[in-house]
Amino acid sequence: MARRARNDAPDTWHHVMNRGIARRPVFETDEDRRFFLSLLAKEARAGRIEIHAYSLLLTHFHVLVRSVRGELSEALRRVQYRYSRRFNRTRHRDGPLFRGRFLSRHVDSLRYRRQVVTYIHDNPVDAGLVSNPADDEWSSAHHLSRARRPRWLATGWIDSELERRGGKGVRGQQLHNAFPTRVDADFRNWVERQLQARPRSNDDVMLKHAGSPRVVRWAIRKAKLADGTRPWRPVSPANAVERLIQRAKRKLGPLLGLFRLHAKDAWAVLRAGLLRMLSGCSHREIGFRVKRHASTVSRDIRDHARLRRAVPSYAALADRIAATIITGGRQIG
Repeated sequence: MARRARNDAPDTWHHVMNRGIARRPVFETDEDRRFFLSLLAKEARAGRIEIHAYSLLLTHFHVLVRSVRGELSEALRRVQYRYSRRFNRTRHRDGPLFRGRFLSRHVDSLRYRRQVVTYIHDNPVDAGLVSNPADDEWSSAHHLSRARRPRWLATGWIDSELERRGGKGVRGQQLHNAFPTRVDADFRNWVERQLQARPRSNDDVMLKHAGSPRVVRWAIRKAKLADGTRPWRPVSPANAVERLIQRAKRKLGPLLGLFRLHAKDAWAVLRAGLLRMLSGCSHREIGFRVKRHASTVSRDIRDHARLRRAVPSYAALADRIAATIITGGRQIG
């Protein structure tokens, strides 16, 4: 089966990551890390990519890059190949080091770009390596919080963010203000789903059950404008979905016994359905959130799909909430 072409074009931003095969360590020494960064620097000096943020962990790496000429795949292929070859040679091993092609997500908005910087810098904190991102020598936060930076690290955009949103004070405090240094587990899981999501068939459950045809057409149009893809990925973190559902519930009140559900509150069905379709949560994850068994959640998701097909008033309610989530609260145009 042919591999899907990566979405890449000149002057596009990407969140890139990869892990060691079987989650094995890929950076065992400081010399390993220095060599990997030298390879990124070489591609940056060649003008293929710009490095704006990065973090090197024991088993994986994250990088925020701008693809200058639409050569992201070639640049990262060179980096991974040369690094793996040296790693194997110095350990007298053979075989793959990384689990495959790097994962990437097109960063198609300024808001998302800011979130990616926060996420990348939070990785060593989340791993328990440091308490402050700037203390991790193998993170761009270490350099961005100081006056002297490596020449290959592109700092123009982040410096403009520090000036605009960082307030006054030392550079490290500005970095903290402009890019708050902790992200919750829900957002972290969502980012990883975004990176690892794969396209599905045209019968994708999100588009079938989470939005009206108008919402679906809008989402497809916007996704094509942004990165040339159909929107098969989860579109919102689970916490954001739940917040909007709770807001709607406070406004509309209980829906007990409505929509052919008799003894069941329709909010339970809607919550399970939208968490599945818009956040990509598994049945077990939804069960933990709503304190219900996974088999009950499965039934709720089936009820959500059935009611969307059969009950126009339920479909209209689901569409309104889905549209609000998909558009981030903006009206669809």
